[in-house]
Amino acid sequence: MELQTSRFGKLTITDNEIYIFAQGLPGFEEHKSFIVIAPEDDHPFAFLQSTEDEKLSFIITDPFLFFPDYDFEIPESALVELEIAEVDQVVVRSILSVRDGLETATINLVAPVIINLDNHKGKQVVLGGSTYTTRHELIDAKNR
Repeated sequence: MELQTSRFGKLTITDNEIYIFAQGLPGFEEHKSFIVIAPEDDHPFAFLQSTEDEKLSFIITDPFLFFPDYDFEIPESALVELEIAEVDQVVVRSILSVRDGLETATINLVAPVIINLDNHKGKQVVLGGSTYTTRHELIDAKNR
């Protein structure tokens, strides 16, 4: 199938590349179907691109690359919803906010994006009672 995007132009994708977020993402609940676009295999950043809105994409990364001590438990309700039985089924990503370049970019650690690689279900989980925030400085973390 072909997917038109404002950032990447026309892409050819398969159903196997689509991840379904049954509840959408917070603030974007009407968007439920996404693909991950990774520029290169070893590049730390990728894009979570809506298949329903060509203009909607989020920059994502593996939060553990920048915050090795990042620690949380996936809520039981999310484990059930995503049908997660084993930890190796899961990929964790965090959404970045990049306003004026990477030097000032922030990362959302309070609401990780959880993806089950086996069934292609995803969910952005808001961690209740967490000390994490939506705006941790990204570059400072890498230089620690």
